[in-house]
Amino acid sequence: MKIAPVPSLLIFSVCLLLAACGQEPVPQAPPPGAAPPAAVTSEIKVIIQPAQPTSGDCLRVMLRGQPERPVYRWEVNSQRVAADQPGELCSGAFRRGDRVTLHVGTANAGGSAAVTIGNSPPRVTGISATPKELFAGMDAEVFPVAEDKDGDPVGFRYQWLINGEADPVLTDARIPGTRFVKGDRIMVTITPYDGQSEGPVYQSYTMPIPNAPPQIVSQPPQKFEAMEYSYQFKARDPDGDKLVYKLEKAPAGMTVNRATGLVAWPLAGVKAGTYPVKIVVSDPDGAAVFQEYTLTLGAPASAAAAAKKP
Repeated sequence: MKIAPVPSLLIFSVCLLLAACGQEPVPQAPPPGAAPPAAVTSEIKVIIQPAQPTSGDCLRVMLRGQPERPVYRWEVNSQRVAADQPGELCSGAFRRGDRVTLHVGTANAGGSAAVTIGNSPPRVTGISATPKELFAGMDAEVFPVAEDKDGDPVGFRYQWLINGEADPVLTDARIPGTRFVKGDRIMVTITPYDGQSEGPVYQSYTMPIPNAPPQIVSQPPQKFEAMEYSYQFKARDPDGDKLVYKLEKAPAGMTVNRATGLVAWPLAGVKAGTYPVKIVVSDPDGAAVFQEYTLTLGAPASAAAAAKKP
């Protein structure tokens, strides 16, 4: 049988078809001015935040490079630790001085970062003070309460301010009552420190110094033999105000000097018995205190002797 010759053009077409169906094409150079193809990255930029953490912080990771399905491995002092969330490690897993490292990897890229856990500064969480009611002339003292995440002992530095002005002498927990007067406004700032660093400054509320009531400093005599009862009633005012005295309850004939507080009572003609007395002292602002007592008078000696005769 005789085979007819195949035209050369048909053979060339078949070769092109075979190349398209399985044979590798010949690499072509990029056209002039075109950018070269991007290379596959081999590194991930790993950033741990905050950059200067303390034991009370949560460490979080920020990645640059947009890796696909990254794998996280946290280490504390080269020992692997578990994290509640892959990109976050919170306090409880580390403490001051620890070296925390994070390794991040994907199928074709990887990176790591490390931070050192620093000191956690203490902080004042509250204060108490004595006395509860403060007046001029009374010493005041504050008692701060603080916490420290590292468990360090906490000390305190104090600065008292009177009417907004800091007094360089008043740097103790106690302020003398002689340093302020009625109408002043006092406050204290407290700075905690743990031997390594200071914590945030705590500022107390402002304490206005109110008017102080008078203070009674004398006691009435209970025995007397003269024909006139005399009692020098004494009181002092912490604010230095001028005081006024009056009798609110007294037997007939008893008087008190409004300026000096001297009580006088002539006893001529006074019958034996029990007599209540109440002396009130007040300052110009209306603050008042009182002293209340009872006087008992017996019968005169001559009358008592006559009563015993049959």
